[in-house]
Amino acid sequence: MRKVVVLVILAVMTVVGALIFLRGGGPTYQEVLTLKHKNVEVTILSKDGKIKSGGNSIRVVIRPPKKLKEFYLYMPPMPGMDEMRAVARLEEREPGVYEGTINVSMDGPWQIRVVLDGMRITKDVFIPLSRTRTDETVHDHAPADSHAGHLMIPKDKLQLLGVVTEPVKRRKLVSVFSTVGYIDYDRSRIYDITVRADAWVEETFGRFEGEYVKIGTPLMRVLSPDIQVAIDELRLAEEKGDQELIRKAKEKLEYLKIKEMVRSPVDGVILEKKVFEGGYVKEGQTAYRIADISKVWIVAEIPLNLARYVGIGSKARVIPEEDPETEIVGRVDYIFPEADPLAKTVKVRIQADNPGIKLKPGALADVVFEVPIGEVLAVPETAVVDTGRRTIVFVEIDQGMYAPRVVKLGRKAEGYYEVKHGLKEGDRVVVRGTFLLDSEAQIRGIYGTGAGGHHHH
Repeated sequence: MRKVVVLVILAVMTVVGALIFLRGGGPTYQEVLTLKHKNVEVTILSKDGKIKSGGNSIRVVIRPPKKLKEFYLYMPPMPGMDEMRAVARLEEREPGVYEGTINVSMDGPWQIRVVLDGMRITKDVFIPLSRTRTDETVHDHAPADSHAGHLMIPKDKLQLLGVVTEPVKRRKLVSVFSTVGYIDYDRSRIYDITVRADAWVEETFGRFEGEYVKIGTPLMRVLSPDIQVAIDELRLAEEKGDQELIRKAKEKLEYLKIKEMVRSPVDGVILEKKVFEGGYVKEGQTAYRIADISKVWIVAEIPLNLARYVGIGSKARVIPEEDPETEIVGRVDYIFPEADPLAKTVKVRIQADNPGIKLKPGALADVVFEVPIGEVLAVPETAVVDTGRRTIVFVEIDQGMYAPRVVKLGRKAEGYYEVKHGLKEGDRVVVRGTFLLDSEAQIRGIYGTGAGGHHHH
């Protein structure tokens, strides 16, 4: 009887020892999680029952025993950060049992990868990891269901990751884009100075091309036989007091539209000067050409894909290249009917006031267009992920639970996209921390195969 009791005690001790060994080889190791695939179990243990950022002492037990080729944590590349790996340094203690260390660089979404003979087992986890935080999402590098529901982020990590959401709202948006333009004279404000009778040019007062002159500035003094005859006729008529002769003499002078002194009719720039002192100017010949630059034209080149947003009356802000502190507001008053097939642009003309002559004809300028879109359902630009084939935002189902939602977007304005399909007013979307959720979705294969490379807007 005593011998039977001893045998029972030994058997119990053997079973307990086996269980203790599996759970960590004694009290120094505690189980963190177990991965199962087909008929293979991989149990991961650590000395404190957790895997956290920094150094970790771990034990890996494989049942039935198999050769462990690789054991590491993987995080895919994110904007501004390359992919990361945390490779465990393990030694085989006995068949199927490995011990060693793994150093994890940071908290966040990782994927455990266990590579065995002819098999790879993976599991999506969030570091720090403990037994109470694990789930059953294990797969052998198989594509996930592209409609797989959602991502779970522990509530105590939301603040650490900086995940912020806000509701989708209707907003009055104004689309803003800029292009290049050049400043030109207002062709409707160019004046030719001519005479209606042949005349000799006695003086030009030093006028020159490019000079800015004020209204009434002397341009030239002329002597014309026809004009002199008309002046003499008027004087004689006035001396006689003959009202009919006076009227006719004045009509003749009015027709000739010239006096001895010719003055500028406007404030403007002398574009052309074709007379010189001692020269001769014929009837109808242009003596001066003057441009009034109190108003100017800005001709802007608009890409064809944006041309539909600009119409007659569209507001534009003009910023001269040589003076970026200056901003003058104008409106489109003409759209040219032909497009440039090489530059793929269409020209529009903007008329603008030119106070202080700050806009210099011939100079370049940045032209900023503001096109009202109206009140539309809008989502922040930071919420949008472009997978290459689909455009996605993450919708908050519950605190810590997020589902990718395929959306169709319209125009972009003021940091928002117009939502045409996929969201409704009041849906809460992730506007900060999106790239971390995107990385987690990649790890889990939520986007499905063939999603292609993608980027964040």
